Amino acid sequence: MSVSTDIPTPTVIIVGAGLGGLMLGTILETANISYHILERASELRSLGSAIGLSGNVFPVFEQLGIYEELKSVSLNQLSVDLYDTKLNALGSVHSKEYDIA
Repeated sequence: MSVSTDIPTPTVIIVGAGLGGLMLGTILETANISYHILERASELRSLGSAIGLSGNVFPVFEQLGIYEELKSVSLNQLSVDLYDTKLNALGSVHSKEYDIA
């Protein structure tokens, strides 16, 4: 009697098609790992928000081959307005323009 040593390849289930879920799906796709993304929203819609990325995540986008595309649709953040938990203005931070390259 022989014992099978074949280990089934698991499929990853990703709950949520937000930035994190879609990024994980892209990474799994690149690694040729099977996955499914589950999203409760029935349609795409604009949330009127922005996503801020710091420089330490750019190498991931480079490894995925999408850094140049990301850069082409990105804008540099030149100022930040700060508020407390009651939405009282605390101040602003301004920077000079720079290139994210």
